[in-house]
Amino acid sequence: MFLEERLSFITNKLNEKNRVNVSDLSEQLKVSEVTIRKDLKELEDRKIAIRTHGGAIKVKEHVLENPIDNKILDNIGLKKIIAKKARKYLRDDITIFLDAGTTTRMLIEYISKLKNVMVITYDLDIATLLSKYNSINTYLLGGYIEKKTRTSLSIEGFQNLSSFHGDICFIGTDAFDDEYVYSTSENKGKIKNMMIVNSEISILLCDSTKYGKTGLYSFYKSKNFDYFISDKKIEGLSNV
Repeated sequence: MFLEERLSFITNKLNEKNRVNVSDLSEQLKVSEVTIRKDLKELEDRKIAIRTHGGAIKVKEHVLENPIDNKILDNIGLKKIIAKKARKYLRDDITIFLDAGTTTRMLIEYISKLKNVMVITYDLDIATLLSKYNSINTYLLGGYIEKKTRTSLSIEGFQNLSSFHGDICFIGTDAFDDEYVYSTSENKGKIKNMMIVNSEISILLCDSTKYGKTGLYSFYKSKNFDYFISDKKIEGLSNV
């Protein structure tokens, strides 16, 4: 196998698992461990990997906040799959913390069929859509409006949220790894964390394209969610 073929193979493994082991790669590629170490050095020089004792880890991509209108159609098929899986946790007569975002928005189709439900959110678009249904009571957290994401973020909204308690929360994110779930801002991260802490059941909704990325602010540990729902299995996390 040529150098670029080996590098492509190793890069794919890094994308799948975030880390690789020298001895495993040596066996899989039928080359010496010395060769693998040289390959990992090449990937490190290309800023694809960071070498560790006995292997390497993937260089994580640091996500930035994208305008909401740019995100609506991103991976829409995957988001629908996630929402369909998550619907089994919905029922009548509950209070739901619904995080901002285009993945959590997909749940509106199923929430709209419920009776006597309270939804608490800081997403203006979600609140507007839910307000059309007589059976859904919607509470929009107050504060200044972040125009890029059309969300309400402020210390006042956070303080209001601290007095609410929910039966369940559905949390989205732009980035997560084996350890943490990340937010692109501290204020948003604090609101997400408060929703989790004040809920009986916490569920992370996140498509697999966001795995292995990081953000500015980590707001919760990945494995501490009660349930993790994605479009496909993520090794090391408890998928539904």
